[in-house]
Amino acid sequence: MCLGGPSFQAPPSLPPPPPEPAKKSDAAVKRARTDTEKRQRSLAGSQSTFLTGSRGLLAPESTGQTTLLGG
Repeated sequence: MCLGGPSFQAPPSLPPPPPEPAKKSDAAVKRARTDTEKRQRSLAGSQSTFLTGSRGLLAPESTGQTTLLGG
């Protein structure tokens, strides 16, 4: 038995559409990309991989006298 109006509710309203993404040709996007690439290249320079100079290690060896265990 139906006593009254419709038994369903109206669907909720749709959310607003998302903003359009930045285009690859946008000047700010290009500038940010080149800045990021420059920063990455400077961090990955060849000098960052050298742990010694051309003369090798300059600090004296830090080896201690070996001992026998338990004695």
